[in-house]
Amino acid sequence: MSKRKKRLYAKLVILILCLIIVFRIFTLIWSRYESEGVSSANVDIAFYLLKEDFQDMTLNLAKIFPRNDAYIYTFSIGNQDEDKTAEIDMTYDLTLRTTTNLPLTYELYMNQDYGEDGATSIIETNEVEQDEDGTYFRVMTTNTEKLLYKEPKTNIYTLVVHFPENYNTTEYQDIIEMLEIRVDSRQLT
Repeated sequence: MSKRKKRLYAKLVILILCLIIVFRIFTLIWSRYESEGVSSANVDIAFYLLKEDFQDMTLNLAKIFPRNDAYIYTFSIGNQDEDKTAEIDMTYDLTLRTTTNLPLTYELYMNQDYGEDGATSIIETNEVEQDEDGTYFRVMTTNTEKLLYKEPKTNIYTLVVHFPENYNTTEYQDIIEMLEIRVDSRQLT
């Protein structure tokens, strides 16, 4: 190879390396200082308990990023669906299960606005457990609730997820969190 071709090749390699470095620095700076967003990530989910069974819904929290405002998710659990009502008295247990990829905190409110005075989170247990594959999950439960067939009722739940802005670092970039809502209903005896 001639000297001219070697110099041209060296310049090309240096140019490519410089472009890679500039691109990497740009992505680090952009992810670190991004702090604006419009989505409140409102997800309306309804669980209808018309018989004994369990239902679950999995939410992928891919668009969550650190900010001072909380993320709000709403869902409802009731014993009526349009013209159908459960024909038996029922109880249900509500379980929230999340991955532990991000440093999130959770609050859950039933039939109350989380911002009002005296509002209290109904999460009774909040534990980190390991499954058979070695994956860690946060499992949160509430007290058992009753739904009587003579009283058609729908409980409205507000899940508040906090991801404080002080976590706005590259360490948490492109990490996805999963949330599973599980409702296990049975006949009241």
